[in-house]
Amino acid sequence: MQLPELQKQLVEKVVQPFYLFVGEEVGIMDIYMQKIAEVAGADLKRADSLKDIFAGLQAHSFLSKPACYVIRDDKDLLKQDESVWQGLQMGVTQGKNIIILVYTSLDKRTKFYKMNETIITEFAKLSGEILAKYAQKEIGLNEKYGYDLAHRANLDYSQLMLECDKLRILSQVRGVSVDEAYRQAIAEKLIYTTPQDVIFDFVDAFCKRRGKKAFELWVELQKVNSNPLGVLTLLYNNFKAMLLVSGGGGNLAQRTGLTPWQVKNAQEKGNNYSAWELVEALRTLQGIEQGIKTGRIEAAMSIDYALISIL
Repeated sequence: MQLPELQKQLVEKVVQPFYLFVGEEVGIMDIYMQKIAEVAGADLKRADSLKDIFAGLQAHSFLSKPACYVIRDDKDLLKQDESVWQGLQMGVTQGKNIIILVYTSLDKRTKFYKMNETIITEFAKLSGEILAKYAQKEIGLNEKYGYDLAHRANLDYSQLMLECDKLRILSQVRGVSVDEAYRQAIAEKLIYTTPQDVIFDFVDAFCKRRGKKAFELWVELQKVNSNPLGVLTLLYNNFKAMLLVSGGGGNLAQRTGLTPWQVKNAQEKGNNYSAWELVEALRTLQGIEQGIKTGRIEAAMSIDYALISIL
């Protein structure tokens, strides 16, 4: 079941006896679980496995309030007979209650997946653009800062909301705007960071031709064993976007094939390279990538080579 269909059901106050949620975005999942329980007039409860609650599922009296049970990563259930899964789908097993099974991922080749494929609702990580809008709605954070914050939170909605709360409090305590609170929080390293976060700072410094900063960030990236090929891909995509928008003019998104957000990000990196230098940088990055894949260039030295050759 696609997410829009689930949204439509809940708006129309319709609930099913059985749901199957799959994906990494647990924060958004939690919102839907709470809404399902609310619409059903049920108490939201957590359980370790279906086996733990099976005996009591149909033991409630006629007047008792139903429960909405959330069961995460029940591996034993995946091994059960198809009749057990069918019982859940039909609502026979859970009686008046609701069962929400949650898995981070499922093997699409299994009988369980194939039998429940039409029921599955996937919760993939949201994009930086969408999460930036959540941050803007939550605390009024500038969209550019929201996009940056989303990536610092590893595109995790729950972590993003925690950081938004932190910025709201910082803004109130210091008597500054939320945007200024964000700038201060970054400068003082008050924001949660992941290894991936350093990658984006590194790419930004590289694209803005801040050589010293780029070298410092690359040293930091090496401490977390960053994948050189992944870094090269990010650099290539950013330099390509910078080249595409370097001529300026109107309707850049339509003419270049980039999204308005990509155009905006490329323009904000400034004009620190000429068009010729951007073309040469792309050739260099492409050559380094091919060199790694063919064994001509050691992966461990590839980014150092890119820094020396391009900056």
